[in-house]
Amino acid sequence: MTDCTGNSESHLQLLCRLIDETISTPEDLLRTLDAVGFALLVTMPRDDACPIIFANQAAVELTGYSIEEMLNRDPRFLQGDDQSQESVVALRESIQQGTDCRVVARNYRKDGSLFWNEITLIPIRAADQSLKYFVQLLKDVSNYEKIETEKQTVENTLRSILSSSADAMVTINERGIIQDANAATEEIFGYSLEELLGENVSILMPSPDREQHDGYLRRYLETGEARVIGIGREVTARHKSGRTFPAEIAIGQVPGKKLFTGIVRNLTERKQNEEALRREHQLNENIIATNRGVILILSPEGTVVQYNSFLEEISGWRLAETRGQDWAERFLPEADRDQFRRRFAAAIKGHDAPPFGPVLLTRSGERRLIEWETVPMTSRTGKVIALLCTGQDTTERRRLEREVLEIAADEQRRIGQDLHDVVGQELTGMAMLAETLTLALRKEQNRHLQIAEKISRGVNEALTKVRLLSRGLNPVDIDAQGLMAALDSTARRIREFHGLECEFQCPESVPIPDNIVANQLYRIAEEATTNAIKHSQASQVVIGLSQTRDAIELSVKDNGIGIQSSSDSGLGLRIMNYRASRIGGILTVESDSGRGTSVTCRIASGSL
Repeated sequence: MTDCTGNSESHLQLLCRLIDETISTPEDLLRTLDAVGFALLVTMPRDDACPIIFANQAAVELTGYSIEEMLNRDPRFLQGDDQSQESVVALRESIQQGTDCRVVARNYRKDGSLFWNEITLIPIRAADQSLKYFVQLLKDVSNYEKIETEKQTVENTLRSILSSSADAMVTINERGIIQDANAATEEIFGYSLEELLGENVSILMPSPDREQHDGYLRRYLETGEARVIGIGREVTARHKSGRTFPAEIAIGQVPGKKLFTGIVRNLTERKQNEEALRREHQLNENIIATNRGVILILSPEGTVVQYNSFLEEISGWRLAETRGQDWAERFLPEADRDQFRRRFAAAIKGHDAPPFGPVLLTRSGERRLIEWETVPMTSRTGKVIALLCTGQDTTERRRLEREVLEIAADEQRRIGQDLHDVVGQELTGMAMLAETLTLALRKEQNRHLQIAEKISRGVNEALTKVRLLSRGLNPVDIDAQGLMAALDSTARRIREFHGLECEFQCPESVPIPDNIVANQLYRIAEEATTNAIKHSQASQVVIGLSQTRDAIELSVKDNGIGIQSSSDSGLGLRIMNYRASRIGGILTVESDSGRGTSVTCRIASGSL
């Protein structure tokens, strides 16, 4: 900090001149200055240096040097190696010109510690204006300089922040005149800083705000009533070109001063993004509203968060009535709830297990069949916040498929019945005739006896095969016990015709009143046993049928070589999967090389 005033005369200089005029010798002056509480040095002006001829006790305390150590030395020794400071250069120039000066320089005490020294240089002249000596008033301003440095640092930091801010920042006085603005203001509004300074801030506003702004400001200053100041709101701003754009403005008053700062944020991009999001949201809502599939969102606790109008339609429950309620309690049959909760807990943790069974219970108690897909919904941190569930109502499709299956089953039963009643009876008659012929020829010991016996055996074998074929076309009787009887008969037939050890295990009665389900389960068992006989080289087959509270389970296990390739049972597996899906079942196949194959079809009780 430098303050060199040339020929101007300070109060201290005037005081020194009066002392010089009233005290007869320099010694008297020195004795007087020694009693002053300020740190003082008196130097003698010379061409190459100004040696110290006097230093008071305050200077000793400030610098750490004794008086003897300072006498006859130029004060520049206090600057150490730091003599290129701008303030030191200014001080030297004042010494050379014989003028007063005030500077702040970095000085060093005897122990090497730095202190900021405010030096006031006072030239003392004789009556003829010749330069006699200099008086230097020293003052430790280290704290002041530190505060000033910190203040400057804060100001520089703040200015840097303001300069790099993407928001426009404007300072105005109590008359609305722009005092300062940052670079973003120029970019956002199109004005240069020179064009803005001294102008009324209303140039940044369209009508009618432009005309009313000064009135708003005046009313606030008079009444303290804030409509924008300290509140902030969305406004319309005006570019230099005349176009307007949406903006958000926040205005605050500088404490203790009639200055106001305004921060203006251009909302054009945000408004465009909001509009794009609004259109996207509207599109999504329209898609969801018109989608003829089920769309459901469940919380991690399994409660209803959201579902679409289609689910409202098929279930009879409005979303407002069920939001926040437990999904299983409201929409699933009681027998399916525990299993759903177990699987849901796994699905919400990201496991692949499908939590839903096929049955949805409506408000009226009707059972709808739904094919579900689920995807966990996660937050930005990866935490699962919901489960998105989509489904297709397959009730009508299943009904039609069942009708097709019933038609096919009826046709099979008709063919089987015809084989049994017509062809079987005819073959029976022929077998009887062949037997009669055989007996007659035996009595006559005719050479045609062997031919007749062959005919008789062939007809009986054909009759047996027709009866088996008839049984295969219509394997399960309509009554509730039909499946168990058919599976037991299948096990017996495998033992008799294939010579394998085959057992039907059914610990307790499993009645299945639905003939379509019973027939499809039988066909699955038939396909599985055929695979065991043809491909697995099994010597033992076990057919199982069991029932729990939740489901009915059919199983076929063999001790063969297992599935060796996809061609072994590819078509059969697809057929079994198809049949299981048509009756709402889940088919699983487990096969280990050399340890046999296990085929299981599980049907939830709610699907029956």
